Amino acid sequence: MKIFDINGKANNQFKITDGDRLWVEENFRWLKDVFGYPNKLEQQVLLNEKFFPATFGSPIVDADDVVDDLCVLFGISRDTVNCEVTADLRSVQDVPHQVEGKSFVCEADLTPGAYRIFVSRGLLNSRDLLTYNLIYEFIRIRLTESDLEFDVGGDDTGLFIYLAGIYYGFGVLLAGNLLHPQVNTNHWEIKWNHGAVMPTSVMAFSLATYANLTGEDDPAWKDDLAPDFQKMFADAISYLREHPNNLYDPMEVKSNELFNEANDHFDNNELEAAIAALQKILFITNDDVMRADVFNNMGYYYMRKKNYAMGISNFRKALALGPEFGYANDNLGYALIVTGDLEEGKVYLDKAIASGNSDIAYTFRNLALYYQRKKAFDLAEEFFQKSFGQHSSVDLLEFHYAEFLLEQGDTAKARTYFMKSADKAEHEATDRLHELGWM
Repeated sequence: MKIFDINGKANNQFKITDGDRLWVEENFRWLKDVFGYPNKLEQQVLLNEKFFPATFGSPIVDADDVVDDLCVLFGISRDTVNCEVTADLRSVQDVPHQVEGKSFVCEADLTPGAYRIFVSRGLLNSRDLLTYNLIYEFIRIRLTESDLEFDVGGDDTGLFIYLAGIYYGFGVLLAGNLLHPQVNTNHWEIKWNHGAVMPTSVMAFSLATYANLTGEDDPAWKDDLAPDFQKMFADAISYLREHPNNLYDPMEVKSNELFNEANDHFDNNELEAAIAALQKILFITNDDVMRADVFNNMGYYYMRKKNYAMGISNFRKALALGPEFGYANDNLGYALIVTGDLEEGKVYLDKAIASGNSDIAYTFRNLALYYQRKKAFDLAEEFFQKSFGQHSSVDLLEFHYAEFLLEQGDTAKARTYFMKSADKAEHEATDRLHELGWM
């Protein structure tokens, strides 16, 4: 669906059509469902030394420096991104030129784990334009890393990428990109492409909607917007105040805050406090998805306290609300296996795999435990190695592998893995090391 008259004449008057508003709000609703509410405590990313230390730490403009900074900001492993600078006529000084159709500027090959970004050498004439273009490509990479289908073809894809960038906290920079003068250092005007151009009124409304999702209508970051854009943003905020939407739900936000609080308690091994925070959510939400998440996490925290009966009870409550909930199936399978109900536990592991929404590294660990208890030690070893092979952090993986090695009589290697588990602040490993007299 193409929206907006992107060739329309720009002005400083805020005006949003019903169709444009619907498009923005529907896409923000989808982003909220996928990523949750934006964190109002997080700062908007600005083009300065604080957020781009490598970029500003060099006297010359270097694409790799910008990529270094953006990998940190977007949480992308630097080893998975390669940047290549290419030359064309725009790289030759004092040579005017004309390009028919869309010219190459900056584009990423979105192969997961092996991203390649191709940058026109002419972009190195402007640190700002280089950074804006790379931000656009990193938004595409971040969406790809999240396994989201976003390329619908035409202008809609570029416009959605702008919205996703706002959601990721790059709204101030993207707004600046729309207003940035596109002139190179040799005074030749360069019309760089940044994807589909979003009209300033739609950008203002999108930023106002983002602010609304954080529960604020006077965000501190508004002062970082361009002076001539601040009035339009203020008008968009006023418009939303007079014509509110239903995207922001205070109770839903409170539930998310309690969920995050519980995670923080868990990270500090404060399991009782984590459970207490989750229990509060059950009194303020009737949303089945949120309640299923609460029961699943409560079950997990009880299980880590070795209260398997309460853990199993909560996992079953989660599955009563969502039978295809992969994580709850996986966790219930694990709890049943460690308490001796091997075959029923295996049934739930199979359901977790079939759901397609579980973490396969955890499932492999749980299958290893199943085969270990079945005395099928070769298969147990195979699945432990499959879990390690996912190269992701898996709770208690090292601990359980250490117990497996101990059962095989390899005490030296078992001690090594108990120590690795203890280094992850897993109290089960610390307790076991003390019990064995190894700490």
